[in-house]
Amino acid sequence: MRLPNTTTLLLNGAVALIAVASIATIGRSLLVRDEIETCRARYANAVQWSLLRDDGQLLTASDLQARLGATDWGLIERVNVVKADYGTGNALAVDLSGSGAATSASPSRSGVGFEWAPQSAGPVAAACASYAFKLDRQFDFASGGRLPGLFGGPAGADRNAPEAFSMRVAWDEYGKLGLHTQLPGVSTSRALSNEREGTELPRGRWVMVDQEVVVNTPGRNDGVVRIWVDGRLRFESQKAAFRTDAAGAIRGVLAEVAYARQPGPSDGASAVLVTPFEYRW
Repeated sequence: MRLPNTTTLLLNGAVALIAVASIATIGRSLLVRDEIETCRARYANAVQWSLLRDDGQLLTASDLQARLGATDWGLIERVNVVKADYGTGNALAVDLSGSGAATSASPSRSGVGFEWAPQSAGPVAAACASYAFKLDRQFDFASGGRLPGLFGGPAGADRNAPEAFSMRVAWDEYGKLGLHTQLPGVSTSRALSNEREGTELPRGRWVMVDQEVVVNTPGRNDGVVRIWVDGRLRFESQKAAFRTDAAGAIRGVLAEVAYARQPGPSDGASAVLVTPFEYRW
């Protein structure tokens, strides 16, 4: 049997070393890409929404409604402010069951929602929203649903205006993380491709969410949206078009908690707790 000579062994060894080095380089690049810090750690300016009165007592749903400037729906029927064993010690308790009566202002709307646009921030080109939520242990994902996310548009524009945009955190019928998008010139929600490994939203425990939006250059699809779940980047798209001109900007948080379609009676629970939002820019 003919044995390989020294030159052949050296060449094979060099090829093996190159292959190992290439794999290591790819691995390092993937790890570096995964090490993007949460937006909560990178934005210097911050304001937190409060669920307390000036005397330190919990707000009521009526108190909340009085502070929101007629941007809300479902608050009185579906929301209570309660003490919580997380964060600031209080949270919104949202009942998504069909027992919440529809209001005359929103007879067909599911769930609850309102706008929070911090005046201290004003319109910005990049922002971060952070909060924690807790789904009941038996929470029914039904046909999917939505959680709070960032919204914007030209100054003074209604959130439903054609030039407005919103990026609400979402889940599908299996509880998998997604994004409910409203984009200028698009009549229905259009999915943005996720460049990251997705995840299923857990039930029965607190989950921390950070969402970052960076608006696009007008005329280009280079806007960015990222979502971290418990500190891990689980959703990223860098090809979004949030605006068509420089007037479009991020204005705050669209605080919606709702099913995509209100489910019928079932054995599944439908309670959601949401902590006060933190907004950074």
